[in-house]
Amino acid sequence: MGLISVLINATDDPQALTRLLTALVPAAAEGLVREVAVIGASGPAHAIADDAGTGLYDDFAEAYRRAKGPWIAALPPGPNLAPDWMELVIAHLAKDEQRPARLVDRSTTLSLSARLEGWLIPKSLAGSAGVVEHDLQRLARRGGGRLRILDRR
Repeated sequence: MGLISVLINATDDPQALTRLLTALVPAAAEGLVREVAVIGASGPAHAIADDAGTGLYDDFAEAYRRAKGPWIAALPPGPNLAPDWMELVIAHLAKDEQRPARLVDRSTTLSLSARLEGWLIPKSLAGSAGVVEHDLQRLARRGGGRLRILDRR
């Protein structure tokens, strides 16, 4: 049973999307990731996401509403995932069952722009009606957790 539904906003960089989807495969095989949804994909990104078997959605609210995992993660498609990202996420989930977290770049102590920052929240904290992505990102920022799992290198 997968714990996390991963939501990814589509990008114009098909290689970045391919890298991210490939990095998620071991987590799906291990049961950490339940499903992946790509939002707003067109052209090559749509073909890549479709070939990978992800859910394809036009808007964030629909992807969120259909997410089945008890945790929701939003990942930016630009940076890579750090080699130990699964272990860090598993440790966070084991340590504090309801604590949201920001997913940030491990190579800097400065906050990334909102575009390059991800988040992880328990779906139960956000509910399902009227969900707006920036509200969930704000919830993760207030939650205080910070997982350094993104790697721009």
